[in-house]
Amino acid sequence: MRRKEQGFTLIELMVTIAVMAIIAMMAAPSMSQLLLKQNLNKSSQELISVLNQARANAALDRREITVQLNTSAVTNTVTQLNWMPSGKAILKSGSPTSLVFLPTGLVKNATSDTSFTICEKTSGSLSKTVEISKMGTIQQIVEGTCS
Repeated sequence: MRRKEQGFTLIELMVTIAVMAIIAMMAAPSMSQLLLKQNLNKSSQELISVLNQARANAALDRREITVQLNTSAVTNTVTQLNWMPSGKAILKSGSPTSLVFLPTGLVKNATSDTSFTICEKTSGSLSKTVEISKMGTIQQIVEGTCS
């Protein structure tokens, strides 16, 4: 009596690999979109952190603090903080490139709320907008498209 061999046939193995490849192809676009969103979130959170730090320093040191955006300067000074978007994010053209906090915590020469829009630079389909009131408080991050 002959014993039946156990294991997988070549056809079963090929079908399994094909099914796994199809599932991986469906997951890849959503994964890349997730990475773009995460990068945009990181840049916007870093901007909020720099703005909060500048406002706090202005109040604590009782002096004007300038926040420079899109700058290649890597070192911060006592009166100036720098921010640069990380990864594949850019500051939308038309957004202000600097902001000055007064010792009172207010934004200098602000007649209305100030908005900074950060876009992902590969397709421009995603953006985050950080709004700062005349009083210097960060309103919220609004998600949208960069157009």
